[in-house]
Amino acid sequence: MKIENYPVVKLLFPYVIGILIAYNADFGEQIRPLLLTLTGVSFLMTFSLTFVKSYRWRIGKTLMMVIAFIMTGILLTNIRLHPTLPTELMTSNTDWVVRVAEEPTLRQKNVKIPVEVLQVNHKQDVKAKVLLYLKPSADAKGLHYGDLLFVHAKLSRIPPPYNPDAFDNQRYMQLRGIHYTGFVNENAWESIGNRPENRVKYLAQKTRNRLTSTYISAGMNGEELDILKAILLGDDDTLDPELKASYSSAGVSHILCVSGMHVGVIFMIINFMLKPLDFFRRSRILKTILVMLIIWLYAHITGLAPSVTRSATMFTFVAAGQLLRRNTNVFHSLFASMFILLIVNPLLLFEVGFQLSYLAVAGIVLFQPKLSALYTCRTRIGNYFWELVTVSVAAQIGTFPISIYYFAKFPNYFLLSNLSVITLSFVVIITGISLLPLSVIPVIAQHASWVLTKEISIMNRIIRFIEQLPHSVTENIDYHVVQVILLYAVIGCVCLLLYRRSRKTFWTTCTLFTLFCVSFAVRKVQLESETGFLAYHIRKSSATGFQCQGSMVLFSDSIRNEKENLYRYNISNYVRKHHLIVMVVPIDTSDFDAPFLCKRGDFIRFNGKNYFILNKNQKKMVRNKNDELCIDYLLLHRNPRIPPDEMMSHLPFKEVVADGSNSVYYVEKWRSFCAEKGVPFHYTGDEK
Repeated sequence: MKIENYPVVKLLFPYVIGILIAYNADFGEQIRPLLLTLTGVSFLMTFSLTFVKSYRWRIGKTLMMVIAFIMTGILLTNIRLHPTLPTELMTSNTDWVVRVAEEPTLRQKNVKIPVEVLQVNHKQDVKAKVLLYLKPSADAKGLHYGDLLFVHAKLSRIPPPYNPDAFDNQRYMQLRGIHYTGFVNENAWESIGNRPENRVKYLAQKTRNRLTSTYISAGMNGEELDILKAILLGDDDTLDPELKASYSSAGVSHILCVSGMHVGVIFMIINFMLKPLDFFRRSRILKTILVMLIIWLYAHITGLAPSVTRSATMFTFVAAGQLLRRNTNVFHSLFASMFILLIVNPLLLFEVGFQLSYLAVAGIVLFQPKLSALYTCRTRIGNYFWELVTVSVAAQIGTFPISIYYFAKFPNYFLLSNLSVITLSFVVIITGISLLPLSVIPVIAQHASWVLTKEISIMNRIIRFIEQLPHSVTENIDYHVVQVILLYAVIGCVCLLLYRRSRKTFWTTCTLFTLFCVSFAVRKVQLESETGFLAYHIRKSSATGFQCQGSMVLFSDSIRNEKENLYRYNISNYVRKHHLIVMVVPIDTSDFDAPFLCKRGDFIRFNGKNYFILNKNQKKMVRNKNDELCIDYLLLHRNPRIPPDEMMSHLPFKEVVADGSNSVYYVEKWRSFCAEKGVPFHYTGDEK
């Protein structure tokens, strides 16, 4: 693949470099005028140099164009990361006029609604996206995209993660343009009308709701309806988490989110139905327009997910290529669609689904032809399944390094699940689409609905069977970002070897793979040398870990084993990334001994230092008779009643650590005392 044949790459690569620089450097809002000036100057110089015909200025033109698109990437990413928001208005309860920006998500304890703030206190116009949580009343459940609400609430910035290696919800929401959140009481809001910003999106949402009602009236219900809504309409809000986890373990979770496969099926169906329009040029133009409109209408109905948008953009290029009677190169479509999407929203680059979609397509394009050529089947059915095998393997080659990096597991039976489930999913998509026009005839619709229900039921049974097979999933795999880069470099070199064999490429591949293996050993040595203690921030709970040489003892009052949600959400990521063996011990255990730790009552001796757990059950301290005994770290647990000065006089301490089991009152009480005495105070709920 020569880069000269793909001119869009010359613009895409420097633009992506600019996005990465802005995302990792995080310049802030103050530098934006300078970025705007530098971007304008670089584009002006690039434009000026285009009129210079001297060959000597060729490198200068290219260099200025690269700089211009790097600066464009930095500027657009900076605008997305740091929108201009009225921070002074977010500190107290205020009256807001907001518009529902996306369909609400119904949860067990609340209704989650992304909204766009339009007005503050009936005076100031504001443009900001906010995440609101409403109590699950009948009115809240009936809200839809475009509804206007009058809200009285206090908004606050989404907090960063308090625990090491925990899920960064602040960054996750920031990538979606949401920086603030707020909880709204039941009587603190009212609906004041409907005024959607995007009329097309509003009509698409109404269409999706009507299609859902059509499937329900045809007889679809239960988890079969939920699966159908996820596969065809991109609505997985009501999907059972356990069923979703089963699809993930089988390696076919991409079926549950509308992606290129679904758009491709729609494209083939529409292309086949409009085949009679291929005879005349004007009718071919009409056909192309209709295909594009239907693809983008379907993309809107499914919520314009990144994978759908990418696929719709790519098939738009394919349709245009068919009109011009040209064989559209897949890489042209891939790079062009990526460039367009990143211009619209540069933060899409950091979406996991976006990355997996493009890497899967790249893997299929690069590796599938070579894998397919290894064997030739004589029958059509055999050839179909062989093609499906090669596509699945090629997609896994493109995605498994980054998939393991994000999800820390690998589905061992992905070939088995892909051969069976993807074939069935094609049938489900076609049957589901066919059911819509048949719904006007109730008798036929009921029979079609029964067939569709059976198809989805069989697919779910296959998924659960594969999940229950021994060693179906390899879990707790950990890759560092450097190892991911090295692994993709190895895959890239292997791809070069397949297309152009050379000794230099072979030895480069061997060197990179050796570095990849060595990196594991180096990281293991680094992690085993780590020693220390961690106080986790878990609301109304206590968890303190003592780590030494690849092992950790976790003292907790709420966590009993490693399968509990509190452990998985707050601690498991750190344990996996640091390759730790964990022993969970109740915090009220009187005597406990480990090779590197000793606990007697509320005293803990670890790594040559003394720790003391002070909790609410202790009402009186006995004066320390040993003047040499001093507590290095005093751990506050569940609102201790002993006053700080009394504790200091009886048992001196050097530092204080308060975890999430303490109330704000006790935290501030001890914080003030420590500030007065000059004692370092640490609260796990403070932003780092």
